[in-house]
Amino acid sequence: MPHPQKLVIFDLDGTLNRTELFSVGAHRMVQTEFGWNAQTPEQIKRIYGLPAKEYISMLLPGADEETQQKYLARVDQVEQECMDLAEAYPGCRQLMDKLHEDHCVVAVCSNAPAHYIDKVLEKIQLADRIDYKQPLEPQMQSKSESLRALLDRVQPEQGAVMVGDTSMDRIAADDNNLPFIGCLYGYRPEEMQNEPYRVSRPDEIADLVHQILG
Repeated sequence: MPHPQKLVIFDLDGTLNRTELFSVGAHRMVQTEFGWNAQTPEQIKRIYGLPAKEYISMLLPGADEETQQKYLARVDQVEQECMDLAEAYPGCRQLMDKLHEDHCVVAVCSNAPAHYIDKVLEKIQLADRIDYKQPLEPQMQSKSESLRALLDRVQPEQGAVMVGDTSMDRIAADDNNLPFIGCLYGYRPEEMQNEPYRVSRPDEIADLVHQILG
């Protein structure tokens, strides 16, 4: 099977998925269940995009590892139950169609596990528009490694571009020598303000991709 010409790689939470619609309530509920004070929505949104091993201490300060793991399992359960509330950012489905019409293949590269990516894409009605999915696998230490694995698997011949809403996404792109498009509408707009390529809405992405990759 020939390698695709152009690859567009999207972060998931804060780039395609409006995570707060189901996740903020889940974390606040489980924090209370576990005896911690429920954090504000703004505090919870700051964890989006980070691997669990990095954000868990921000949510349960002082908790031991066993409590942390029980918390993560319970949040996962509650999020699954609440995921009917999930929505994509407006225009994402049309964006994917436009990219495919421009002979791009589309991937998601996220720090989330595979079952989360699959369920979210189904609920936000993008599962049929995504050609490749790359979770952060247990042996991987960073999104940069995960992105490298995806690039090795797909091997686009004309190049690739990474789209995300955090400096972690940009670092992953830099580490793999990829151009990066920063999403100002996501969860870390202050980190995207100085990106050479940046968008305020998903419907601006396709034109930038064409400008970058041709």
